[in-house]
Amino acid sequence: MSPAIEPGDWLLLDPTIRRWPRRGTVVVFHEPDSEELAIKRVAARPGDHVRYADGYLVMAPDEAWLLSDANEAELLAAGFGEPVDSRRYGPVSIELLVGRAWFRYAPLRRIGRLRR
Repeated sequence: MSPAIEPGDWLLLDPTIRRWPRRGTVVVFHEPDSEELAIKRVAARPGDHVRYADGYLVMAPDEAWLLSDANEAELLAAGFGEPVDSRRYGPVSIELLVGRAWFRYAPLRRIGRLRR
């Protein structure tokens, strides 16, 4: 899957959401380990099971599992290293959620709603 967001994209966010949106939705949040803003996709919501190590994690009522769109091979080939997402820092708490990205308004050639 190619990334939904590319460098230079300008996005509209819905900052009014207070719970994790549907799986596949693009969200902006503060990374747990650095507090920097990041853009990822919701892969698992509260109550979902996520395969991890030799078992499963069950998301708590306020947690989600967020993943990068770019695959590991593409990132390594571009020299960026492994993806930084929930596989590195674990489940993300709802307190770190900034908003749901729903529309790209620039550049003009890519304008439109973000797809799940």
